[in-house]
Amino acid sequence: MFRPFRAIVGALALTAAAACGDNNSVQVANVATVRLVNATDTPISLVTATNTPVSFVNAGAPDSANATLEFGQTSGCVSIQLSSTVTQLTVRNDATDALIHAPLAAGDNLTVVAFAGAAGNVQLATLDNHFSPESIGAGLRFFNGVSSIGALFMQRAGALTPSVPFGSASSFVNSRADSALVTFVDRSGVVLDAGELSFSRGKNSTVVVGPPAGGTTPLRFFTVQGC
Repeated sequence: MFRPFRAIVGALALTAAAACGDNNSVQVANVATVRLVNATDTPISLVTATNTPVSFVNAGAPDSANATLEFGQTSGCVSIQLSSTVTQLTVRNDATDALIHAPLAAGDNLTVVAFAGAAGNVQLATLDNHFSPESIGAGLRFFNGVSSIGALFMQRAGALTPSVPFGSASSFVNSRADSALVTFVDRSGVVLDAGELSFSRGKNSTVVVGPPAGGTTPLRFFTVQGC
């Protein structure tokens, strides 16, 4: 679900770690796993505390020279080692150089969606990826990033989610993994026909619904798989 963010002074470290107690009990590793996605027309990038762009995977290939995400692009999964000073995710608005923050906690597995608020400012929504789909199906939810329409719900072979307001995500639901027509509906009817979509069996996916491109009217969408 959507979790509001607060600015917290901190830094970003990119190392994987695990923590185990001496009493044979397994403890939660002090690590957060994050995938950043962009549902705005403002380019964004994941940064360190020194404002240095972080290399991440885009379109399946590591590319340190292409750390900027445009609409519909997603980072790879990034492991963030947390500490008393490393408590947040930091994202840069590459159009203004403004930094945006989202809090992190040990054990987090998040899809972080950058979306445009009603006033056009870039905001972050943190979506929890912890969900175990049925073995023969897939976990499916959607994020509503369209301020101009209001609440939406997703249909796939019938109503699949309850109505979801702008800036929020539905809960995960179990869905068939095979191809089926996906539509998004408001009180007036269908506002987006996403066509036939299929999802990876046993995996969790989020359909991100975004605003039209400048000078156009059709809504846009893309799909991202959880880490």
